[in-house]
Amino acid sequence: MIRKKIQVGVPGGIHLAVASSLAQTVLAEGAHVFLKSGKKMVSVREMQKVLALGVHQWDQIEVLVDSEQEEESVLERIEKILCGGS
Repeated sequence: MIRKKIQVGVPGGIHLAVASSLAQTVLAEGAHVFLKSGKKMVSVREMQKVLALGVHQWDQIEVLVDSEQEEESVLERIEKILCGGS
């Protein structure tokens, strides 16, 4: 499992389109990815819970990736989505 703190650069923070992209990426890779904001930690696969975190642009969150595949590769894709690179 790897962890990384990321500053969210997506205009509007984590909204439905971002949550959907995160979920699709994770499901395609068969990875388990969690977002941690403050004391709350949720699975990226649960879009409603991701949205309920209320993450805004420039907020810092922690991303945790656990995968049988390339964890670094999954983390890079997640980071690209969260930083506004789609």
